[in-house]
Amino acid sequence: MIKTFNTAEDTITTQITVTNGYFDGGVGTLAGSSITTSSLSTTQKSYYYNLQYNSKDHFSVTYGHIGGSGSAVEDANTEGTTQAIYKQFFNFTEPSSENLRDGVGWKMIDGTNGSNAVNQNEVYILAAERLQMKDRLNPGTWTINLSGSNSAGLAHTLILTDDSKTVAAESAPFGPRYNIVSGSAGTVTTAYDTKTYGFFYPDAGLMVLSATALSSSLPGSGSTTAYQAAGGTVSNIIPQGFTSDLRVAAAADNAWKLARSLSLGSTTLRSEEQQYVFDYFCRAKASEYNLSQNVTFWSGSQYEMRHSDMVTNPQTFISEVGLYDTQNSLLAVGRLSSPINKNFSSEAIVKVRLTY
Repeated sequence: MIKTFNTAEDTITTQITVTNGYFDGGVGTLAGSSITTSSLSTTQKSYYYNLQYNSKDHFSVTYGHIGGSGSAVEDANTEGTTQAIYKQFFNFTEPSSENLRDGVGWKMIDGTNGSNAVNQNEVYILAAERLQMKDRLNPGTWTINLSGSNSAGLAHTLILTDDSKTVAAESAPFGPRYNIVSGSAGTVTTAYDTKTYGFFYPDAGLMVLSATALSSSLPGSGSTTAYQAAGGTVSNIIPQGFTSDLRVAAAADNAWKLARSLSLGSTTLRSEEQQYVFDYFCRAKASEYNLSQNVTFWSGSQYEMRHSDMVTNPQTFISEVGLYDTQNSLLAVGRLSSPINKNFSSEAIVKVRLTY
């Protein structure tokens, strides 16, 4: 017997947000030492590096320059790879893409001109893998520890998060845009109007980082003399950072600076997914589902009840429920952990939940 649902009474639809650790296996925090770079051709490396965990791609990192510095240029009619990258990501994330014709790209308060936004000629970009991020990256919960060295050559860590908990999002073509600032797990240490390290686009899974802001905190070009004066030794110097190599040459390889800094630090990140939960209340009233077509229920060619005491009081046991479409095609089956006894003096309700 197939019954039709009364959608007003028998079905409930709920939308929920589910977050999980971003990394393979649901891991939420990953030490940089667990990150490896995937094998890429020389041509691919001129554009980006893929970062892996458990042999699976998790991030792509790249570097863009509005004028093409930091990459080789074949001829006057060909853009350098860094310029192509800058234009591609800017056009994808920002509504004012026509400004690029006038040499205006991302503008951020990078700390070089007080509280005024400054044009960012060069950026580092971290792109999340779609399979890992699900619908989007979960804002207000992530922390990236970038490690390297300060201007004295001393080991230093820059801790970044977004300000989605305290500052309203800006609108962008691909969903909301938040500021990347100094802080941890959505708790801001230095506000965006003092220093912005980049922009965060959770729906696109992108972080666009100011090369100027990063290099001011982690230049990676220290003086050995200054380092020794601070009590260090030459063998312990860590010249890792974001001071850009602006040579018009493939050997510049600025994207590697971000890959290296991530591998020396750690990352806490969560994926986010919108799920739809459908609850179906399958109701068996007193007069329904008290007989069975199971061969064990009947006896003989006349289909008489096998047990005489069930003639006046038939009993069935509900062990599973099937959901059908309007063409009576079976779509889903819900199996009960234990059967429900059903007869003319009882009713039963089975709730079947489907999650997409």
